[in-house]
Amino acid sequence: MDFFDKQARAQRRTKWLVVYFLLAVIGIIATLHVIFALILGLPFSDYQLLGSVALGVCAAVALGSVVKTLELSKGGRAVAAMLGGTAVDFHTTDPAQRRLINVVEEMSLASGVPVPELYILEEPGINAFAAGHGPGDTAIGVTRGCVENLTRDELQGVIGHEYSHILHGDMKLNLRLIGILNGILFLAIIGGFMMRVMFYSPRSSRSSKDGGGLVFAIMAGGIALYLVGWIGVFFGKLIKAAVSREREFLADASSVQYTRNPDGLAGALTKIGQLSSRLQAPRAEEASHLFFGNGLAESWLSAFSTHPPIADRIREIAPGYEASELKRPRAEPTQATAVPASGMKNVLLPGQPQLNAAVAMLGSLPEFSQTAAHELHGAVALVYALLLSNNDAVRATQLANFAEDEGLNREVLSLYGRRKELSSAQKLALVDLAIPTLRHMSHPQYESFRSKVQTLIEADGEIQLFEYTLQKLLFRHMELYFTDATGTPVRYKSIVPLLPEVGTLLSALASSDEGDSPARDAAFSAGVIELLVKPASFPLVRSNVIDLKVFDAALDRLAEAAPDVKRTILTACGAVAMHDGIVNDQQIELLRAVADVLGCPIPPFVKAE
Repeated sequence: MDFFDKQARAQRRTKWLVVYFLLAVIGIIATLHVIFALILGLPFSDYQLLGSVALGVCAAVALGSVVKTLELSKGGRAVAAMLGGTAVDFHTTDPAQRRLINVVEEMSLASGVPVPELYILEEPGINAFAAGHGPGDTAIGVTRGCVENLTRDELQGVIGHEYSHILHGDMKLNLRLIGILNGILFLAIIGGFMMRVMFYSPRSSRSSKDGGGLVFAIMAGGIALYLVGWIGVFFGKLIKAAVSREREFLADASSVQYTRNPDGLAGALTKIGQLSSRLQAPRAEEASHLFFGNGLAESWLSAFSTHPPIADRIREIAPGYEASELKRPRAEPTQATAVPASGMKNVLLPGQPQLNAAVAMLGSLPEFSQTAAHELHGAVALVYALLLSNNDAVRATQLANFAEDEGLNREVLSLYGRRKELSSAQKLALVDLAIPTLRHMSHPQYESFRSKVQTLIEADGEIQLFEYTLQKLLFRHMELYFTDATGTPVRYKSIVPLLPEVGTLLSALASSDEGDSPARDAAFSAGVIELLVKPASFPLVRSNVIDLKVFDAALDRLAEAAPDVKRTILTACGAVAMHDGIVNDQQIELLRAVADVLGCPIPPFVKAE
């Protein structure tokens, strides 16, 4: 399956969540109705009582879901905070954390995903998780045991597993699942709270005649709600198990696909078997379906287990693996190139060539640029420097924005002076590396930064393609962080109403072709063919003039398409760019912007093997 197939499959799994959720709610309503009917001496056919119970249960479930969903609106970092995670400092000198950062950055560049936030959970067990609303809003957490006990290859296998969840659309489903389950668990939570309050109430209120009766009634009500709430607990465990087990096998297989090193992942799983993956965090149960390994005590009933047995997972990815066997030699990194593999579907998910290219990309970045990307003041100056004009007069106008901050002005000029050492691909890679650093800005700092970037871009009265791509990539992911946005809703399940916007995209990509007009027309036509629409019914004509504002508006509307429509659009864009066999820098920049807005990261283009 390609990226969009996996996204669609994740959405289909959501339908089963709804079924289980409704069964849980119906079970709770039915049980409470029977209890109240017996207590009040009413017949089971009393529909007024049934309606009252149903209304109360639905209100409690809705309140529980809304409260938890709002708590998780901050995405992955909210989950990390819930589990007691500590943010990793990206310019730390700790060797183990430096290795973790390096592995994560390699995988990010290999998959086209901005570098996520990283958290360390102070847990001795070997475990990890990825959480967020989408590829650009992600936090990865790893336990101290994971960082200290795994080799680099084993750590890479674990991180590859987590990136599979990022790229397969699992994370948004996981967060939604936590919110939904809190709703059906809410009655048990309320019951437990009532019991604790009454248990710790003053002894005098419990000994008095009137007070004692009230305490007993509330305690009894709490016990009843807690016990009935276990219907929600039962279905909650069932839901998490149903969603998680198959997905873990898929993520393991994808990790091997990315790294081409099954021994690394098998070694990590073996060490979990030898040591442990259990977490001590009080709220680990809520996020148990997110973890790489089983974070809870082993379930006595396999139907409730969120993870397959370790032996089965190892057998699936590395048949005949033995923990003592020598590790296989790794392929040497190769440089990325603008020559694509055959067909867009081949580059929608990363593999070993893309990972090798990412390793080479990181190794080729000048030290000054990596240092700047990992330090807040330097990351801000780096973005500004990338946007400075080559025109002396325009550049002087731009630099006036930093006149009051001499230190920033000097750093921006220093980085601008070395900008020529960076290729276009390296510049975009540095933006990806700088995003987690830039997220350390305060809200006022971010608003100022955003305003200055906009001013720099508009200084010469026009927006260049690189400026547009940088701005789109940067602020789409920064806005997710600073505004708590949760993604774009699906409004279009057919490509037909979006054909004018698709025509704008294909025209822009064809116009970026280095050939003559007939060659651009041929490239445009190659994209139209991929749309699978009748040209006579929906004629599309290539435009010679591309306005980036019109292009931007078209892209924002296309972001509201369903996954299968997005796949068709991106495949058509790829057909245009690849028509002459070479994807140039301009087309790579456009494809990065298009794919990013459509929610599908694009790995580096590499030579077909």
